Amino acid sequence: MTDQFTRDLQPEREANDPLLSPEQVSQMLGGVPVGSLKRWRTERQGPTCLHIGRHVRYRRSAVEEWLRRKDDEAAAWMET
Repeated sequence: MTDQFTRDLQPEREANDPLLSPEQVSQMLGGVPVGSLKRWRTERQGPTCLHIGRHVRYRRSAVEEWLRRKDDEAAAWMET
């Protein structure tokens, strides 16, 4: 549950959070093919995306959070 302070900051944070195209996310992820991003979307495995009309966009923060989770998964795997 979010508190009032978090709810008040959310519109400002979202306004300052750039939207990225699949091509930009591909570059951000070191050249992951755009086709892989599409497959991940259909399998609900990749970063959370937005559909704006016919366009797919990713919030930079969503991609960064997804990468953090992947880092955590890798670290946990290495510890086992």
